[in-house]
Amino acid sequence: MERSGAYKDMRHLVTISFLFQLLLAGSAMALPCKGEIVNISETMGEVATKCGEAALKEQRAVTVEEKDESGTRRSTTSIDEWSYDAGPQELVQTYRFENGKLVEISSNGYGSVRDFSIDRCQNGEALAVGDSLIETYLKCGEPIAKEKRGNETIETESGGIKRRTMVPVAEWTYRYGPDAPGYTITFENGLATGIRTREFGK
Repeated sequence: MERSGAYKDMRHLVTISFLFQLLLAGSAMALPCKGEIVNISETMGEVATKCGEAALKEQRAVTVEEKDESGTRRSTTSIDEWSYDAGPQELVQTYRFENGKLVEISSNGYGSVRDFSIDRCQNGEALAVGDSLIETYLKCGEPIAKEKRGNETIETESGGIKRRTMVPVAEWTYRYGPDAPGYTITFENGLATGIRTREFGK
């Protein structure tokens, strides 16, 4: 009986130790900002105070309009994404805010200090449909131009509710010299949906 009780106590200690390690691991994932813990639901101002200036900031708004027999409802969500690139030894952290509150923290691989002009970005091979803005930035750096192209409307119907979702469209253009072609990526709601080659005058 005493041995059984000791065994149970040992199991409890192992479980507590394991849970404590998980807690530390979870906290470590949220410690990219000068040792400060960043928590979901914090404001943009609170995160900026802890983390400083982001390497990449993107802002967009998504509007949803729903219509059924009871009437029409319309709501707009403001989305801000801040990404911090501390170099090749650290994971890039992206903070997603909705209406000014932090809702998600994600890692996007290790940061980069590459010379983008001499790798696969120069001939467009690194660009891919489906990549997010931060993934494109990490592959190929800052584009020579960023343009907003209005909104794309997506219409769906389910359960008697007609839904119109207006998502922002943006374009990024890359070029690496007078003799090189350029590439323009179209993003809808932050994801690449098309890539086209551009010819420029020399």
